Amino acid sequence: MTRAPRTGKLSAMNVGIGKEAWLQMMKRLLGIGLLALVLATVIAVPVAADPGSNNPQVQYRTFSCDNGQTYTAGFVGFASGDFFLVDSTSTFAIKVFTEYFPGGGSQTFNYGYPGFDSSSLITCSYTDPQGVLNVFSGFFTPRS
Repeated sequence: MTRAPRTGKLSAMNVGIGKEAWLQMMKRLLGIGLLALVLATVIAVPVAADPGSNNPQVQYRTFSCDNGQTYTAGFVGFASGDFFLVDSTSTFAIKVFTEYFPGGGSQTFNYGYPGFDSSSLITCSYTDPQGVLNVFSGFFTPRS
């Protein structure tokens, strides 16, 4: 049996496998390399809760809380979902949300799990452009 001359380059002949097996191995290696590159790119993207001020779907609100602080936050979609804090990676996770309508009446939405310690919640409020008083209780993420 004669050996292929050594050229310093990898080839199917140098490693002693067939051409089809060599091509299959190179395709897998290329696929793994591309997957690693994509994952590295996705992980390297900075994370922020704020979707950006140029998003036309964002509605911003300033609300006051019983912890003595006032926050500027926003939401996309339904207001009784979680709020993102402007210029922060934190969100306000809502557990109870109540709307008090200007003409009377109210509507309460309960979120969360039974047995959740409600004494650790912060209560906040704001009045929306339609005059509805929104009162909600929840916590900021990440929780300390």
